[in-house]
Amino acid sequence: MERYPEFTFTCSQAQLLQWVKEDYPVLYSKIKLHAAEGRFIPVGGTWVEMDGNLPSGESFIRQFVLGQRFFEKEFGSKCKVFWLPDTFGYSAQLPQIMRLAGIECFLSQKLSWNLVNTFPHNSFWWQGIDGSTVLAHFPSGDSYAMNGTVSEVIKCAENNKDQGRADISMMLYGYGDGGGGPTEDMLERIDRVKNIDGIPRFDSIS
Repeated sequence: MERYPEFTFTCSQAQLLQWVKEDYPVLYSKIKLHAAEGRFIPVGGTWVEMDGNLPSGESFIRQFVLGQRFFEKEFGSKCKVFWLPDTFGYSAQLPQIMRLAGIECFLSQKLSWNLVNTFPHNSFWWQGIDGSTVLAHFPSGDSYAMNGTVSEVIKCAENNKDQGRADISMMLYGYGDGGGGPTEDMLERIDRVKNIDGIPRFDSIS
């Protein structure tokens, strides 16, 4: 982040940050500094990225209570985005619980991997059992571990099912499956292709 001042990084799971705080205090102080600058973005609001199918309502609530308490204490505010990219289902009670926890938006990915019933949207309002709604987004790249290649940028634009209604989609790049994050090669590649004629425009935003 020191070498790439335009780069912003999102990180979920309070438990991971708690371990960094305990075991790598110098690194944690740098994380908090970048968070204050708006370049390190805590997301999720939960203690860990939990399963979205099996836990009870109380278990979901405890995840948000402990997670949001940590983020507010350590970073000065609660998360607004529930980040759950790698679960294979979503309880219908989650929108209500999200709103009660201060969450406004939801991001996931696995629903787009359905081989039988293709989901018709990338961006939509998800309404829960009680009528609570959150703005939901399934990135049109169908992956949370992209490399920032030209073909992936084009896919994200062309695969957006809501063009004309929601013309913006996220491209999640980095070694997301395992938590490795982006490499310098990815950052350099993205910097080179983001303003080339014939390629959809994109930028690093939070």
